[in-house]
Parts: sequence; structure tokens; C-alpha cells
Amino acid sequence: MRRALISPIAIGLSLLTLLTIAGCAKAGFWQYHRGVVRHDVNSQVKANIALPVLTESEFNSIVKDPTALHENQWRTVSVTGTFIPEHELLLRNRYVEGKYGFGVITLFKSNAGQSFWVDRGWIQAGKDAKTPPNVERTSTGQIEISARLRTNDLNNRVKGSFFALPSNGKTELQNWDSSQSVKTADFSLDLMQASNPLLTPQFPNPLPELTDGPHFAYALQWLLFAFLALFGRILIFREELRASK
Repeated sequence: MRRALISPIAIGLSLLTLLTIAGCAKAGFWQYHRGVVRHDVNSQVKANIALPVLTESEFNSIVKDPTALHENQWRTVSVTGTFIPEHELLLRNRYVEGKYGFGVITLFKSNAGQSFWVDRGWIQAGKDAKTPPNVERTSTGQIEISARLRTNDLNNRVKGSFFALPSNGKTELQNWDSSQSVKTADFSLDLMQASNPLLTPQFPNPLPELTDGPHFAYALQWLLFAFLALFGRILIFREELRASK
């Protein structure tokens, strides 16, 4: 007597295969979407760093428009103003060429009245934990800076980092702003060059890694997993057919 071709086990295996294929497809589309987003961001960065320097008047116009800010991030801008040396912080866990150091972020006020943070790059740590790093002091005089416009990730760079100086127990930039009684704009600048050569960073904040990453490869990998699940179910089904004869 032949065994029934459609057994509860066969139905269960088929449902499990369908769920596996659906899960793999969802993961594949998610990775593909992440790859597309990263590719678009990289394309914007590559295009914007090649554009002419934004003049001070152009920059002052852009900062009033959130959409224009986003579209122009990573562009080089030229702006004049003053550093506020009493509002400065160091971020731990910055490395350059395998050496431990700090990121330096200082408040800057432009002649147009905008207050924002300027990332002044990396400095090497002192010889031991008790030796403070050698930070080039800013003055209160007028200075012209050339810097890259950043709009969306300064808080991510600060969040979760321990402040070396000042030590106030805060871990987010907004909380630090509040504790220091300052109000800053929704963008920051990465300093590249200053009219005072002493303030031009030796190790400015680098550009992001302009690759698409592994996302497209992962999407293809999930597609392969879905195919293997389907292929495995077909092989099992063939064996079930043979056993039923």
C-alpha cells in the first residue's frame, strides 16, 4: 500500500521552506536597500567635495534652509568669525596611525551670528593619564576658516564618548550644550585650514570610507540561501516520491 504523498510532515516542511524563503527575501531586500542608501550617500559626498568652495554669503544663506544644508553637506565652506575657547571639549578614543588621542571640538561664532561646533581634528594623548594633551589654544580674535560642512552626525560622534575635558558626566552633545548654557546650530564644520596656521589641524577629520560596503554582497547571499532552501525542499520531495512508489 502506498503512503500518502501529502503527509503532515511534508506539509510542515513545505511551510517551513516558504517561511525560510520569505525571511531570506526580506533580509535580502533590507541589505539591498541599505546598499542603495549608502551608494547614494557616497555619490553625494564625491560630488560635493568636488564643488567650488561656498563663499561666506552662500554659506549664510544655506544655513537657514535645512534642505539646502542636507544637499550641501561635505562641501567646503569659507567663514569668518571667532572661536570661543571657554567652550571646548575633547573626545576620547580617537586613533590615528595606531596612536591613541583625542578629538578637539570648539565652539565657533560666525560674523553672521551663527554658533556651531568646529571639529578641529585629532591630537595625540599625553605621555600618561595624568598628562593632558597639548591642545593649540584658540584666541578671541577674528579668524577665517576653511572647513567641510557636516549636518547629521556630530551628536553620533559625541554620543557614547567620555569627555576628557570638561568632565561633566554628559554623553550627548545636546546635554553638554545645556550644561554649558549654549545654543548651537543643527550643523557642524570639520576644520581643514585656518588663517592662523597654528590652528590648521595636522590630522583633520577624515572623509568617510567611500565604498558601498558589503550590503549588495549580503543581499546576494540571502538570495542564495533562499535558493538553497527551495532546492533542498525539491530534493526531499523527490525522495518522498521515490519512497511512495
